[in-house]
Amino acid sequence: MEGRPEAGWLAVGRVRRPHGIHGEVAVETVTDFPERLVAGVEVGIGRESPEFHKVVHQVRSHKGDWLLSFVGIRDRNEIEGWRGLWLFLPAQERSQLPENYYYEHELVGCRCQLADGTALGEITETQTGPGGALLVVTAARGEVLVPFVSAIVVRVDLPARTVVLDPPRGLFDGDAL
Repeated sequence: MEGRPEAGWLAVGRVRRPHGIHGEVAVETVTDFPERLVAGVEVGIGRESPEFHKVVHQVRSHKGDWLLSFVGIRDRNEIEGWRGLWLFLPAQERSQLPENYYYEHELVGCRCQLADGTALGEITETQTGPGGALLVVTAARGEVLVPFVSAIVVRVDLPARTVVLDPPRGLFDGDAL
């Protein structure tokens, strides 16, 4: 799952620091599709959404991060102020995504319910845990972390803004459902 900026752009990395003296920058990867960031791609850079755009000159991997250089930037001083900013790529069309893959912004705000229509709560965010993706659902008793696995997440209906769940006993209220 990828982050949630303005429509059309998704956060795929966070700028850590300049690297070397020739305008490279280390970027922490936060995307499921790192192969989308290649030389020649236009990226947005900013806080909440793209504030300015640059074209990637070169991408290489370094200690789990990306090292990026940009067309026309050859000096560390030009990128020093980018620390902490987000790196954005244009969102992929839904038809280009793997089956059962959803962006965070598509799931946030969806109502969760049982197959019989019983309301469980609303998705307020997604998280990544040691076992994979989690839905954060605000329910009557507070936040509930729901593993995003097919055994529990039965159906996602984006047009209806609903997610049908088959939660294990006690996940939502401590009692048998």
